[in-house]
Order: sequence, then C-alpha cells, then structure tokens
Amino acid sequence: MKILHIIRNPNDETPLEIAKSQNKEHEVAVILLHDAVYAFPDVEFKVYAGSTDAQARRVAGHECVDYKRIVQMLFEFDKVVSW
Repeated sequence: MKILHIIRNPNDETPLEIAKSQNKEHEVAVILLHDAVYAFPDVEFKVYAGSTDAQARRVAGHECVDYKRIVQMLFEFDKVVSW
C-alpha cells in the first residue's frame, strides 16, 4: 500500500513516527507544508516540500512540489493522512 502523509506542524513528532513505522511494510512519502518545511527529518522515505511554502520561508534542501503535483499525488497514493 502507498501512504502519503501531509504534515503542517514541524513540532509534532507523531506523524513522522507513524510514517516510519508504516514504512516497514508500506511505501510511504511525506509532504511538508506551511511551517513544516523547516523540518529536515532523518527518514528512509521520500520527503517533499510544498514549493510555495518553501519559497515563502526561504527554505532549501527539500525536493519541492507545486500544488498541481500535490493534487496528482493525492490520487497516486492509496491512503492520504493529513496532520
């Protein structure tokens, strides 16, 4: 199963811990939005950042995705979890 986590709060560690656990049996990816683009989690799965949020906060280092790509990803994954 492909699971996509959308994370908006950089201070909440629960979403990443759950994603790490799920990654043992599933294909997992994370999109960081809003202030979560400040986070640089040490994980073994793909982490993306919303391009407008990263640009607005002048954060570099993540693979950025625009809103069109985010919408596409919502349909590519079997399960989407928003935090």
